[in-house]
Amino acid sequence: MGLVENILKGDEKSAGRLISQVEEGKREAYVALSQLLPYTGRAYILGITGPPGSGKSTLTGRLAVSFTNRGKKVAVIATDPTSIKGKGAFLGDRLRMKEAEEKHIFIRSMAHRGYPGGVAKAATGAIYVLEGLGKDVIILESVGAGQSEKELFYLCDTVITLFTPDYGDDVQLLKAGLTEIGDILIINKADTPGATDAADMLAAYLLIKANSNGWSVPVLLTQANRGEGVDAVVAAIEAHWQSLNNGEKRKKKKGEKTEAFMMALLKEELWKRYTVKLSKTDLFRQLWEAVCDGKSDPYSAVEKILDGLDMGGAEKDK
Repeated sequence: MGLVENILKGDEKSAGRLISQVEEGKREAYVALSQLLPYTGRAYILGITGPPGSGKSTLTGRLAVSFTNRGKKVAVIATDPTSIKGKGAFLGDRLRMKEAEEKHIFIRSMAHRGYPGGVAKAATGAIYVLEGLGKDVIILESVGAGQSEKELFYLCDTVITLFTPDYGDDVQLLKAGLTEIGDILIINKADTPGATDAADMLAAYLLIKANSNGWSVPVLLTQANRGEGVDAVVAAIEAHWQSLNNGEKRKKKKGEKTEAFMMALLKEELWKRYTVKLSKTDLFRQLWEAVCDGKSDPYSAVEKILDGLDMGGAEKDK
């Protein structure tokens, strides 16, 4: 029996193997994903983002357990920073989700691999696999890159943006842009001095923003390490999902997000293939050696490479 058949029967080991194949970019994995496509689109995808140290993993674990206790079939995709040497995930998030693991909740750590947007490149494929596995709720935790979390917005039905009371002044907040993608904003570590003031400032900031989708973004306080405020977060998530229950509205929103994410993946794949082709040209090797030998600076080398190549990646006729 193949991986797809096993996954549709609920075999989590087969799901893990297919996700690994997707991460490795194997062609057969994409064939399997196309077979799973008819079984996707029914789960709710919850994204959690925020600056490093804000408590994303702890909250993710708490929410996973809470939804499981409500009878939902839950899975977690935790995007970890990439190990420089091994190119794999550090698996640090798993250490903060012990209760979720004890509940036998499916948790998959994925290496970020430097992909822009805060989530692993294979996250979309992993979501398809987990939907085929029959999961009702899939929680996607970002790496917490800070200013580049837009791909998370494309993938998820609901995005939670997590802050701590010391996130900084309002100028830094505007620069971060994290409030722009959050459907629910949370000030975590509510026992820290200034938490209530930070929540009030966020709420005041939201009042001056235009709200065109009919959803009023709530600002909540939590102390995730103790489970305080988690029930209120779950209630807000369910309220947001309820606001999406208009079938045509959700379908349109999903389509727009999927198109945007597909374009992001396309640009990444085009760049990867182009650079592989580029690195094999004589011009690139010559200029690379010149830079390494100190005979040229990288800026001049890049300009010469661009001047010497056409858009197809081949050297211009001399």
